[in-house]
Amino acid sequence: MIRGISRAIGLALFFFVAAMQPASASIGLVVGEPFGSFGTMMPAGHAGIYLDHLCAETPTHLRPCLPGEPGGVVSRYHDLRATNTDWMAVPAPVFFYGVDDPTDTPTFVTASLEAELRETYRQQHLLSVAPDHLTRTGASIPPAYGDWEEGIGAAFDRRLFLYTLDTTPEQDAAILALLNDDPNHRRYTLRRANCADFAADILSVVLPGVFHRAKLADFDMTAPKTLARQLDAYGRSHSEIHLRVAEIPQVPGTLRRSRPLRGGAETFVKTKRYLATLLVIQPEAVLADWIVYEKKGKWTPGKDANLLTASSLQSTSDRALWLSGAETDRRSTMSLW
Repeated sequence: MIRGISRAIGLALFFFVAAMQPASASIGLVVGEPFGSFGTMMPAGHAGIYLDHLCAETPTHLRPCLPGEPGGVVSRYHDLRATNTDWMAVPAPVFFYGVDDPTDTPTFVTASLEAELRETYRQQHLLSVAPDHLTRTGASIPPAYGDWEEGIGAAFDRRLFLYTLDTTPEQDAAILALLNDDPNHRRYTLRRANCADFAADILSVVLPGVFHRAKLADFDMTAPKTLARQLDAYGRSHSEIHLRVAEIPQVPGTLRRSRPLRGGAETFVKTKRYLATLLVIQPEAVLADWIVYEKKGKWTPGKDANLLTASSLQSTSDRALWLSGAETDRRSTMSLW
């Protein structure tokens, strides 16, 4: 009974705030390139969801954004085991650039600056999902590195692509209810409940029946690259959703540059260590895999993308123009919020 009343109040609040916001709302698929040693071994990258009308009240609870707020990004992470948490939400500027205030966005990132920004944000906002670890002596120390940290300043480590489409107030309310009402308990599995599966579930509120696992190209899994491909293909044949494609470059710095996104079959024909091994132990598998890749998995993300950078985040005019779906000069440099 109390839960039902709470949900009703939440939906009423959503539509009240939505009436104060500009009419156009958006949802975006965020796809990040792989990086580091794990990205070399498994170059699938990461997927999350950008919501320009929903903001993070806490890391595990969303609310309608107030006028002028930049929206939030939600992602599933496999290593929030300490609190049995499935997904985490942060403000959009924090997700992309590690700062609450876009005017504080770093223009050059080192490993030490990245670690400092992430630990500061964890201490201030994320102790409920990523608490300190207690040693045997009772001392508190930061938790071991986890991929949830990559949700704080994602553009420090990788280039990202953002595929954004229009939503209605009813769809935003349904997404809000989906995330807030279902228990946020850890569900992650690589094959059936990974970060791309989570993103597909949310996108399906807006586009039901569009997203599916690629049985051949991704070995019956959901991969971030394939998810982006399916959304891109749908958007190019359904102009009414006003699909916008953006590229968010990796921030300059001393950190190693990210690598291209790859799907399942593509990984085995384009990753040297896997290709060399298969050529030795089972060369016929290479031919079969290559045929699958050519027919089902060959696609390059970011076609016709606008270039979004943090250099002009103090202005909201470019963001409003881009999110509205108005025609813009492709590859122009624009601000996200």
